[in-house]
Amino acid sequence: MKKATQLILILIMSLLTVSCAVKQGQLVIIEKQSNSKSGAEGNLSSNFNIMPQKISIEKNATILKKVDPTIIPLAVSQDIGVVMGFTYINSTEADETNSKIVSGNMIQPIALYAFNTNNNEKIMLGNFLSLKDYQFDETGKLFAFIDGSSNIYIYDTDAKQLQKIIEGKNYYAYDSLSWSKDSEKLLVNQRMTLDISSKQLISFAVDAYNPFVEQKYNNQEIYIVQMKNSEYNDMIALYNFDNKSYKSLANGLFLDSDNINLIYTKQSQSSLSVLNMETFESTSIEAGPVFNAKILKSTGDILYTTINTDLTSSNRYLLIKLNPSTGNKKIVALNTPTFYLSPAEDRLYFIGDYNENKIAVDIEGLTIIQSGNKKNSPDLFGIKTTILKMFNLDYTYAGTYEEYEKQAQKIYTNTSSPIIQEALENKLIDFKRFNMPLPTWQKEPVIPPTIVLNTYSIMDNRASVNIGLFFINSIELAKIDNSWMVTGFSTHPDSKEVKEIRTMVQKHINDIETKNSKEALKYWKDGNISEFNTKQLQIVEDLIKEADSSKFEIGEIELWSISDPHRAESAQAAKEAKVKIIISTENSAKKYKLVLSKLNKNNFSIQSWSIDPLSISQLR
Repeated sequence: MKKATQLILILIMSLLTVSCAVKQGQLVIIEKQSNSKSGAEGNLSSNFNIMPQKISIEKNATILKKVDPTIIPLAVSQDIGVVMGFTYINSTEADETNSKIVSGNMIQPIALYAFNTNNNEKIMLGNFLSLKDYQFDETGKLFAFIDGSSNIYIYDTDAKQLQKIIEGKNYYAYDSLSWSKDSEKLLVNQRMTLDISSKQLISFAVDAYNPFVEQKYNNQEIYIVQMKNSEYNDMIALYNFDNKSYKSLANGLFLDSDNINLIYTKQSQSSLSVLNMETFESTSIEAGPVFNAKILKSTGDILYTTINTDLTSSNRYLLIKLNPSTGNKKIVALNTPTFYLSPAEDRLYFIGDYNENKIAVDIEGLTIIQSGNKKNSPDLFGIKTTILKMFNLDYTYAGTYEEYEKQAQKIYTNTSSPIIQEALENKLIDFKRFNMPLPTWQKEPVIPPTIVLNTYSIMDNRASVNIGLFFINSIELAKIDNSWMVTGFSTHPDSKEVKEIRTMVQKHINDIETKNSKEALKYWKDGNISEFNTKQLQIVEDLIKEADSSKFEIGEIELWSISDPHRAESAQAAKEAKVKIIISTENSAKKYKLVLSKLNKNNFSIQSWSIDPLSISQLR
């Protein structure tokens, strides 16, 4: 039977070579037949062999018995008996960094080792931040990895030499890598090709259709690869290196496969789908963020971590074990999502949110083995919970205004202490304007998987945090009835800039109330008779006429950066201020917006009036 199967495979590969013959440099998709069980594709899809992968797991378990038990194993090069592994290194800096993570993977310094099971030689490669990704090449002699600082290294197991290939960048994170089959290039972040000899990064668009190996599919020259399609979108494919032909499996980013099922995401850490490699049908199994995911080659179960839907739980994350055939799940709540799967598939080893929280999970029963139970302070935990609730409402809500108002009132509030801040009112104004919590151009397609407090300051019952990289980044909060609520966005209540702005605006209002036209109109009487200046003069002149029957109050002040619609991350960096002015008469009240600018100036100056009040998403 085995010989017959091999004969069929040889025949299939011969047919593929003939039917997929191409001109030089041209690649051809292996066309899908109308009957998925017939033709080249039908045979290709049904002649997978899971046994070699199961055998390799059993072999890994045998090899790992020879390894120093203090080393946590990461990967095994079976042919040469080298095991890559690590030990934890305690670090107060890592604790501080992890304490700022609202959601996302944790980090911890580790000592990285190469252990040769043939002679029991243990070589320490150095200390690194916990690895983001790693992979042996086709030969099993080169081990590439990305550390937590986005540095990319290659360790040569023969020469016993470690080489840094790329220095990590503060402004750009390297998170994933895959080898080319000839071991001369690496695919980095599914976006760039790294030529190892020259250490040059090249846009992947230059290398469209160039396959990078994720794993072998069968005993022939067919591999599961990551590549780009004709539109330079991410594509997972079966690739035949004999005749340079491929079959597209899914658009997305490869995570793992046991040759029966394949798991992937549409974009990094955004969701999780499983592809049946016999039927080529895909099913979504997790819509939320997915931080780590693996398929057990020994059982076919899928393991992954995601956000706990109970945002108030002290365990922020869920570890889920899914049987893709039955849909049955086992779920465990944890305080970290970051794990490494033992090559023997018996345990998961987690990077804890604090050094003392050492966590391992027995895979068979999903039993937690844990030492330490350190937690965030109640205030820090409450603040991070509120930030998560804010993102969850912004990205997932699709109901009526009335229901949104109820939900928003649990997250946002208006306050006058220490200054006027109106986060709740602004969010409600926004919803009425856009019929959604955030306009589509101000958010990613899915809720961001990684949210970090770049800075935070807790002052009794008030707090200021900055989450960076978002349109709304600087956030003010207050603790009311023991719950943290968002009060303002880029209001910077304690800054000297806001105090100076308030003083300037108050003087301008005083000039209007006292009918001091010379001072009140001076900002637009510069000899430039333009439509803008004429309109501004008319607005202020009308306010002067109505001053006797009007009451003027300064409301919320928001600081903005030069790149509208981004808010200012700090008061010092602000280039624009938007101030609400409430003008009340006996019968009505209107809100105006007064804009101040310091573009091309050292100090703020009044720029314009508008009858449109300031709101969260207000653009110029």
